Amino acid sequence: MKRTELFFNIVSIPVDIISLILAGLVSFYIRLRLDPLIPISFNLNFQNYLMILSKAIPALLIIFAFAGLYNLKGTRRFSTEFYKVIVAISMALLLMVLIFFFDQTVFPSRLIMLVAWFAGIIFVLIGRFILKKIQVAYLSRGYGLRKLLVIRGNTGEDDTVINYVRTHRDLGYQVIAEFEDSPDLVEKMNALFFKTKYEEILQANFQLSPETNAKLAQFARNKGLVYNFVPNIFDVQKKNVESSDIEGIPVISLKNTPLDGWGQVYKRAFDVIVSAICLIITSPVFLVLAISVKLDSKGKVLYAAPRAGRDKAFQFYKFRTMFSHLSVGKEYGGEEAEKIRQELWKQNARGGQEAAFLKIKEDPRVTKIGKFLRKSKLDEVPQFWNVLKGDMSMVGPRAHVLDEVDRYKDHYPRMFTVKPGIFGLSQIAQLSWPDLPFDEEIRLNTYYIENWSIKMDLVVLFKTFYFLFLSPKKQLENNY
Repeated sequence: MKRTELFFNIVSIPVDIISLILAGLVSFYIRLRLDPLIPISFNLNFQNYLMILSKAIPALLIIFAFAGLYNLKGTRRFSTEFYKVIVAISMALLLMVLIFFFDQTVFPSRLIMLVAWFAGIIFVLIGRFILKKIQVAYLSRGYGLRKLLVIRGNTGEDDTVINYVRTHRDLGYQVIAEFEDSPDLVEKMNALFFKTKYEEILQANFQLSPETNAKLAQFARNKGLVYNFVPNIFDVQKKNVESSDIEGIPVISLKNTPLDGWGQVYKRAFDVIVSAICLIITSPVFLVLAISVKLDSKGKVLYAAPRAGRDKAFQFYKFRTMFSHLSVGKEYGGEEAEKIRQELWKQNARGGQEAAFLKIKEDPRVTKIGKFLRKSKLDEVPQFWNVLKGDMSMVGPRAHVLDEVDRYKDHYPRMFTVKPGIFGLSQIAQLSWPDLPFDEEIRLNTYYIENWSIKMDLVVLFKTFYFLFLSPKKQLENNY
């Protein structure tokens, strides 16, 4: 999702609010001007009218959202918006009429409601038309375009779609390359991705086999890309599907995750609010834990090291739980600590030396206070700062060490299409299944990515809290 797309969609909300306010004010003024012709039989002063208007507008915005007027497709057609605006405002009018039928004191003027219905449609359409023109002008100048890779056929049947995308920048695309079907198609796409970081794929080949389509869809999923294709006999079913058309030809988009679009906005807002609250709540504990770590062993209180993120590595923070001279990193134990770590791979409890990442039972590098911090998960308190900064999320796949990630990133690249999290489904599973197989962890993380919702995040946080602080002590003691 481009920042420009997010910008224009967010801006459409205040534009709608301003349009609805103007429509309300004009409706009130028109009603007053019609007084000689249609006598006013109600007592409604301007201040009370503004109060009613302030309550009606949020309800209208909710109706607009349910009508699909705030979806994050960056290049919505005005004709589609025209229809949705009329339907949404008409639904609001019907709702007002229904309420008025049961309680006529809610709003005493039926004429104002009728005028407001017409004025609302006009003003909202004008506001959105102006915003649309600004967006089209912005795109036409080459700003905010999404990089598009086109998969085409060799018969010329797909020229209509491809030429239309090329010549209509208001669709929001910049075609950076066109590939035909070949045995090394996926390899060529992968090489181009590392060079250009394109964001969407348009599969416009009508004759492409279902098997190749499935491979391309899997490639897009692994890279976190939007996959658009012209349907033929492609029968892969996905949960996150959007359909549109180009010059009357249907095109189906397979979304990578519900976290695309508004889901990303909701999750980021959720992360900021929850992490800020957690930082405030844990601030007294933070000081106590910092003193405890310092008194228990020499060295820095916090352990900072790079971890694999969604797009790039980031600096990860936690309370130091190992002796400083045994902690990996130039500012800690350095090369000697790394040598000891490599030796410990032979004792790895999660699959031996060839496993994806290291887990040692009764790790000799861990301090006394470190054992308590790991068991209670209090060592992760500083990560709330990572969440607030935007490096991590409250819930998501775990953040792994860079050299461990090198062992499996090529096999499980989908794990890196979302931000890592402090808590997650696999983290919960490990509380009751310490030796959780890596493939099972990947399965849980994949399920999370494909089925994310705010409700799921809340459930994960609640279950984590329950298992750590409310579950029977014996259960947790058996896990460490």
